[in-house]
Amino acid sequence: MDQITLADAARQVLIYIAPLIAAGTLAKIGEDATDTATEMLGRVWDALARRFRGHDEAEAAMTLFKAKPQNEARRQIIEAQVIERFESDPAATAELIALAKAIAALSPPSTSQRQQTQTIGDNANVGIAIAGDHHGNLTIASLDQSRNKGVPPAAPAPAASPVVAAPRQRVDDPTLSADGAHFSYGHALIIGVGTYASPTISVPGGTTANDARALASLLRDPHRAAYPDSQVHVLLDAKASRTNILDALEKLANDVIGGTALIFFAGHGAPVGESYALLPYDTDLKNLAGTAITAEVFHQRVAKIRTNAKRLVVLLNCCHAGGVGDAVLDTGADVLSGDAPPADFYRPLAVGSGQAVISSSRPTQKSGARSKATPQHTPFGAQVLAALGGTAPGQGAGVGIFELFAYLRAHVPADATHIWYQGAPLVQEPLFYASQLDDNIAVALRPDWNGGTLSSDTLSLAQRLAELELASEAGALTPAQVAERDTLLTRIAGGGEGNGHR
Repeated sequence: MDQITLADAARQVLIYIAPLIAAGTLAKIGEDATDTATEMLGRVWDALARRFRGHDEAEAAMTLFKAKPQNEARRQIIEAQVIERFESDPAATAELIALAKAIAALSPPSTSQRQQTQTIGDNANVGIAIAGDHHGNLTIASLDQSRNKGVPPAAPAPAASPVVAAPRQRVDDPTLSADGAHFSYGHALIIGVGTYASPTISVPGGTTANDARALASLLRDPHRAAYPDSQVHVLLDAKASRTNILDALEKLANDVIGGTALIFFAGHGAPVGESYALLPYDTDLKNLAGTAITAEVFHQRVAKIRTNAKRLVVLLNCCHAGGVGDAVLDTGADVLSGDAPPADFYRPLAVGSGQAVISSSRPTQKSGARSKATPQHTPFGAQVLAALGGTAPGQGAGVGIFELFAYLRAHVPADATHIWYQGAPLVQEPLFYASQLDDNIAVALRPDWNGGTLSSDTLSLAQRLAELELASEAGALTPAQVAERDTLLTRIAGGGEGNGHR
């Protein structure tokens, strides 16, 4: 699928999601969208909903398809609408093609799919041509390609033996795991707003919601971050309302007693008067003070979490400039400056030991909406997923905040430079803040950990980079320190000495 057309992509994604919708998976999107099949369905459905909004014929086609997704005639109707609504927007087309390629990577196509002559009807032979168990395991059986129903369909291909992941190396560190298998003390609130009630500020491609959806899946994966399933709460798009976010922050404060709290917000932030606010789904642009989550309110909620938690990490992925071909979002709403959170917003979030904040960009910078590496995510989100998915430097059982930031600082800027803003490549440099740099806070368990120990060289390099970033945040970097920082970034990005993967 290296070269595919818009029509190919439309057909691919619709054939994939039809049986998942029929099985009721669509209703699970949101809080429960943490397995691979449901995650992909959510991405596809969000992309279609954004492009169809306000177009009566397209919305009607979507309703018909949702009611009877395995009816071939209805699939063809919505397929035509997909082509019509996407072909005028190169960025939207690129997003759909990227989704189709991701689907192909998730589940390699059968011969009949490659020929693109699928017939999915209502008869028993083809009603479940593509089926998933909704736990990330997808099976594509042979499809009935014949218009002559008197011809028996091809026999289903033998089921492949399930791939069973090797057991995780036991974690014999009581500060990380109570049972040797999970990041027992981790509690996460993951918020992603890509589609807003006010469509002028919706993020191109819904990449911010995609970041949150995929991060929740990674955190809950027992072979990766290994958070206990019930300790990861995710709010996406319409579910990320102001009331729901504030309630979820309150719940996190009550649940995290003695543990590690991780808060991730991906969406818009904006100045409100002399302050700054995070924008939930139901933000009223004419009344930001009353509908956004202002710094004062957010600080109050986080202060309670900070009191109850032993450790606190806040990841802020705010204010998104568009990717290639996308408009910069703040041009559609003059009330949005597009600036990243100012110091007065993030500094009160980390006021003691065991607390840290990472912002996707520095104040006055913008953050890209579309990653070059994985266009369905933001550059910051894509690199967070990569880091916690196994590429962060280090060798210990847990991924520490220093290693996470070192990876982000080394890789996000390069992932954002394909985005042009005001005639130049976008400059996006993640920011690190901690009032006391005394704790390499564990953010998650490390995937594929082999029982080794954290390299002291790796830790010292990552911690030194964090120290230099704090000096930079305070505006106190000397020329020699700038050179030292650049050398560290080169070593970390290059995968050389000290990155834990020698």
